[in-house]
Amino acid sequence: MRVLVGMPDKDSLGGPIYCEPPFVAALRTSGVETDEEVYVYGDGAKPTPLLKRVTRVIDAARRLRRRTRETQYDIVHLNTSIDEKCVLRDSFTFALLRSSSVPVHLKMQGSDAGFLATKNPFWRWATRRLFARAASIGVLSTEEYANFLAAGCPAEKLSIVKYVVGAEAFRYDPGFHKKHGLADGTPILLFSARFVPAKGLQDVIRACAELREAGRQFALFCLGDGPVRAEAEILAAELGIAENTRFFGYIPEADTAAFHANSTAFVFPTYHDEGFPLVILKSIAAGLPIITTRIRGAADYMTDPENCLWTEPRNPAALAERITKLLDNPDLRQKMSTNNRHLATQFTATAVAKEYIELYKSLMSEKGG
Repeated sequence: MRVLVGMPDKDSLGGPIYCEPPFVAALRTSGVETDEEVYVYGDGAKPTPLLKRVTRVIDAARRLRRRTRETQYDIVHLNTSIDEKCVLRDSFTFALLRSSSVPVHLKMQGSDAGFLATKNPFWRWATRRLFARAASIGVLSTEEYANFLAAGCPAEKLSIVKYVVGAEAFRYDPGFHKKHGLADGTPILLFSARFVPAKGLQDVIRACAELREAGRQFALFCLGDGPVRAEAEILAAELGIAENTRFFGYIPEADTAAFHANSTAFVFPTYHDEGFPLVILKSIAAGLPIITTRIRGAADYMTDPENCLWTEPRNPAALAERITKLLDNPDLRQKMSTNNRHLATQFTATAVAKEYIELYKSLMSEKGG
């Protein structure tokens, strides 16, 4: 079996550049001949100008076409998503690959539910055309699975797939508190995401203000950057928790492991459309207790109180209550930690590669049949 994988550029942000390299390595260890080619997915720290983005897309599609002409591949595996930009890019790629008979698998790293439900006739046509051209489509959650079905994707082409995350990167550091100027035992609440309103950072800050009013000691560590950072810093100061709150800015995905491994809880009241947030999966692998909203991939794999405490989006008071419950119950935190480490075994590179190899074999069988 030989597979050509479209990989994100090494300087891109987000989950794929963190998760896909160990997945590809596990495929190779399992005996799959695997080649890689850059396939434009996501941006770096700075947005890419439109003209440069178009040029990159054209170049990447041409390279894929050249590779499939020079080498006989059994599968082309592309990391993508569903929105206007991705549909245009993938449609162009399929147009250049039309002379090739190799099956193309699209791994959806996320999807825009509003876009899938669009009434715009052009986008409905373009999306269904993309579904028809793909040999298979993998999504990260049952919610997305239902959205794709409703948008006209044939059920026989759909499957639920997984991200890869390894527990070996998450190591306890007894000096972590001292490194950050905290007294031993100070609870650390971790928030990590792109700072956009739908991720819920302002709700976390307001909930932490309620903890402070109740006389609780804590530190809120905020990893990331984005359009609401300045607003969030101002809000923390206005609510009197600036001394409790640290804004670290953007940290490369590989360098966030220490925060997940040494915090008390991961707090993430998101209502953003995404398949399975990598930050939740990393918290699972680190054995970190989690407070989050019951959406998409989180709802598929976690239960309350075994792995997490569910909270409501846009409800700081409810979030403060959930944080208080978790901080007051060390036995509950320990149970979550143990259960989450066990859950993480489903997302190892070896386990995910094994599932994908079976999917590839089924696509090859369909092509041969």
